Amino acid sequence: SLIDDPRFFLSPDGEKNPGNELAATLTGFFQEDKTDDSHPRCRFVARYEWLKNELNIDESQLPVVSCKEFDEAYSRIRPKSAVLVFPAAYVNGPASTFGHTLIRIDGDYQSKLLSYATTYAAYADDTNGILYAFKGIFGYYKGYFTILPYYEKIKEYNDLEQRDIWEYRLNLTEDEVSKMLLHLWELRDIYSDYYFFDENCSYSLLFMFEAARPSLRLTDEFGSWVIPIDTLRAVKNEGLVEAVEYRPSKGTKIRHLASLLDERAQSSTIGVVAKTLTPEEIKESAPGEKIKVLDLASELIQLRYNKKELTKEEYQKEFLNVLMARSRLGSSTDVDYNIPVPKKPEEGHGSSRLSLGLGLKGGEFYQEIRYRAAQHELSDPSGGYIEGSEIVFFSMTVRNIPADGGVRLEGLDVIDIVSISPRDRFFKPTSWKVKTGFLQKTTPDLDEKLVYNLNPGGGVAFKNDKIGLYYFMVETDLNVGGGYKDGYSIGIGPSIGVIREITEFWKMNLFANAFYYELGDRHKGYKVTGQQVVRLSQNNSLNLDLSWMRDFDLEQNEIKLNWNVYF
Repeated sequence: SLIDDPRFFLSPDGEKNPGNELAATLTGFFQEDKTDDSHPRCRFVARYEWLKNELNIDESQLPVVSCKEFDEAYSRIRPKSAVLVFPAAYVNGPASTFGHTLIRIDGDYQSKLLSYATTYAAYADDTNGILYAFKGIFGYYKGYFTILPYYEKIKEYNDLEQRDIWEYRLNLTEDEVSKMLLHLWELRDIYSDYYFFDENCSYSLLFMFEAARPSLRLTDEFGSWVIPIDTLRAVKNEGLVEAVEYRPSKGTKIRHLASLLDERAQSSTIGVVAKTLTPEEIKESAPGEKIKVLDLASELIQLRYNKKELTKEEYQKEFLNVLMARSRLGSSTDVDYNIPVPKKPEEGHGSSRLSLGLGLKGGEFYQEIRYRAAQHELSDPSGGYIEGSEIVFFSMTVRNIPADGGVRLEGLDVIDIVSISPRDRFFKPTSWKVKTGFLQKTTPDLDEKLVYNLNPGGGVAFKNDKIGLYYFMVETDLNVGGGYKDGYSIGIGPSIGVIREITEFWKMNLFANAFYYELGDRHKGYKVTGQQVVRLSQNNSLNLDLSWMRDFDLEQNEIKLNWNVYF
C-alpha cells in the first residue's frame, strides 16, 4: 500500500500483506468491546460494505454498532454525483506551479457552492521556496485528504490566488460516488508520504476514482512523475467526463470588465474604490458606462476584502454604498459581460517533449536531440497554458558537431521557471525567473566548456494589443567550471523580451540580454534571439531560432530549426 500511516492497518504487517489485513479486518468486525465510532466497522466503512456484499455476511451475527459520526457526515454531504476540478497553474506560487486537482462531491443542493470538495495535499508550513522544494521532492512532508465546503476552495483558488477553474462533470453513478465517499471516510486523518513528482495531489486523487469504479486502472498509466494536467487527460481519455464548465477567477473578471472601459472610466473606478470619488460624482455619459464602472468597483472591493485589505466593517460599508448606487441604474442586460472562454487545459500540448534539430553556429553545422520531462516553455505553442509562463523540469540536450569532435552534452536544465505577469492599473504583479543546470559557455580561451549555471531575475511586464506581452528584467548569472581562470564568473545585467501571438498557430518570441561579469573572470556577454513558433497540430510544432551572441569578444551567429513532438 502507498498509505504510510500504521493506523490504516489492523494487521501489524497489513501494509504489505493483504491476506493478513483481510483476516484482521473480518475479525475486527466481530469485535464486541467497542460499539461506537471507534469500532472497525465505523472506521472502515468502505471495507465493511464491500465485504458484506462479497461474502454475503449476515449482519445479525455481528454486534450492534452505532456509527453516529459517519452517519451525520454522510447525511450532510448526501453524495449524488462527482466533478473533477482543475484550478489552473499559479506560477507566482511554487506550491501550485503545475496546477492542482480536486474532486467536488455534489448532493441535492441547489447551489454547487454548498457541495463538498476533497483534495490531497502536503501538510507544509515552510515559507522558504528552496526548503519546500527539497522536502517535497524527497518525501519529507505528510500528505492528507481533506473534505471541505466547495465555497472555501473557490475563495482560495478563484478569489485569492486569481486562478481560473475548470470543472469536469463525471459520469459516475450515485452508487459509485457513494463508494468514493466511504473510502474517503476511511482516509480521514490518515497520512501518506508526499512526493512532489509522483505521490502528489493528482496521483493520489486517482485512487478515489478506482475506489468508486474498480474496473478503472488510471494509476497504471504513470511512472516516475505525475502532473495534474496529465491526470486530467487520463480521466478524460477513460471516458469519465460528460461535461465541462469554465469558472473564471475574480482577477479574470476584473480584467475583462476593465477592458470594456476607456481610461477615463477606469480612473473613475479607481476613484470610487479609493473613496476619492463617490458613486454619485461619476460623470460617465456613454450608455451603460456608469453601470460598468460600478460593477467593476464592486468586484475590486470584494477582492480587497478577500485579500484582507479591508476590515469586515469597511467592506460592508463600501460594498453596500456601491450596490445602492448601482441598483438605481436598473438592469445591465444591454452590457456584454460574457468572458471569452480560453482553450481547455487538456487541449494544449503534451507535458513531455522530444525535439530534433538542425543548426549552424559560428560556421559549424550540427544536429541535436532534446528531451524534456515536463512541462511548458515560452517557445512552445501557448494554447491551453498560461501566456508568459515557463515551467521546465529536467530538460537535456545532446548535440553532434562533426567539425568539433562529435557528440557532447549541450545542456541540462534541472529547473527553469519563468513568470511573466503583465501589470495594469488594477494589478501590479512582479515578473520573475529562476533557472539552474549545466550548459556550454564560451570561456577565456574562446572555446566552449560545460559549466554549472544559476540564472535568477526579476522585473515587470505589460501587455498591449498591438505589441503583445513585453517585459523588462534585471538578471544575475553565475557560471562555475574549470574553463574559467578563476573557476567562476558572476555577472548582472538587463534583459528585455516580447511575446506576440499572431494567430492560433503562429507565435513570435523576441528577447535580448546583456551581462557584465565583474566577479571572477571579468568580461561582457550579449545575446539577441528571435524565435518563430508554428503549431502543426496539438502535439507537433516547428521552431526557427535566429541568434546573435558575443562573449569574451567572440562574436557568433546561429540559426536552428527544431521539430517538437509532445506526449
